[in-house]
Amino acid sequence: MRETKRRRLKLTLAAAIAALMLTPGISRVAALPGKISISAGGAVELPASSLLQADIDGTSSNESFTLTADDAGNKPLNYALLGVLPVKTVSLSVEPERRLIPGGQSVGIAIDTEGVVVVGASDIGSTPSPARLAGLRSGDIIEKVNGESISSAEELTEHLEGDNAVTLDVSRNGKALSCQVTPAMDARDGHWRLGAWVRDSTAGVGTLTFIDPETGLYGALGHAITDVDTSVTMPVGVGELYENRVVNVTPSKHGKPGELTGDFVFSPELIGTVERNTQQGIFGHTSNTDQGLYSNGLPVAHRSELHTGLASLLTSIDSGGPKEYACEIVRINNSDTRSMVIRVTDPELLERTGGIVQGMSGSPIIQDGRLVGAVTHVMINDPAMGYGIAIDAMLEAAA
Repeated sequence: MRETKRRRLKLTLAAAIAALMLTPGISRVAALPGKISISAGGAVELPASSLLQADIDGTSSNESFTLTADDAGNKPLNYALLGVLPVKTVSLSVEPERRLIPGGQSVGIAIDTEGVVVVGASDIGSTPSPARLAGLRSGDIIEKVNGESISSAEELTEHLEGDNAVTLDVSRNGKALSCQVTPAMDARDGHWRLGAWVRDSTAGVGTLTFIDPETGLYGALGHAITDVDTSVTMPVGVGELYENRVVNVTPSKHGKPGELTGDFVFSPELIGTVERNTQQGIFGHTSNTDQGLYSNGLPVAHRSELHTGLASLLTSIDSGGPKEYACEIVRINNSDTRSMVIRVTDPELLERTGGIVQGMSGSPIIQDGRLVGAVTHVMINDPAMGYGIAIDAMLEAAA
């Protein structure tokens, strides 16, 4: 009988604890990351409740509170249920202030790939595609032929001599593999071919996000440049960044994103290199650091300092260069690439673009006088809304 009572008591206690853990305040604590970084001079709001006590450096609180960088130090923040049962420990870290120059300038991007991207296969007359028979797939990146690196379709063709099998070093979804392919002659011109369509370059328009005035490092786009047919992230061999003048805007409409049209292809003025193409944006170096609406730079905020509410974005929608437009952050996400949801509220920007358009990717987002992120994607069903990436996610990828 006593054992049955003990079991019931344990079950009741477990159920009570489970119910407490589902209360809003405790669930917010459970969602906190294990480490929170705060920029010097920044601040972050942290939850607490009557059931959940927060303790830092011997000071306890049962109410939500805001810690500034000066208050936080480098100390653990401990949460305890009813002040007794440990729930979670969060490491608070203060980092020196970093200032970056926000961009907003429209830029032209041109990339020659490292290797060539397979975008399809085709038979050579009546001969089945050798590439397809060898197992090559759309999205594969051919990096070497017989051990020699290639960076263009022409270089690939130069390695095909007669019906001699060639060994291809291929990257597929980040994994290395090799295969042998025997070329077939194209009777139309007498050339030997693999029966594969490949792409070795790409070009487009985006927006500059930031420049580090000390190093010349820049970041742009906030997302990767991908192949239009295969969605493969384009591997950078040689990349160049150009000034771009916006000559036309096609506004976004419900169900159909608009776009910015530029003229950098016709009057190129080189301003930098493209060295990395990542899921968090493109990165390289530029010597053109004296530009933008905030030429003295702005402090950078960590994602833990993001909050819903008023913000602004810098972008260029005509030849006049970047301007600042009102927006708001409506949701914070736990994501390295889609860290926040934003809504454009500026009447002028809504009138001229319908909200967010293609080519605005990389437009800096500013909140509380700090650079917090960049626009990345438009929501097709509501172009006034879109996603943004936290600036520290871009900086981590650039490191």
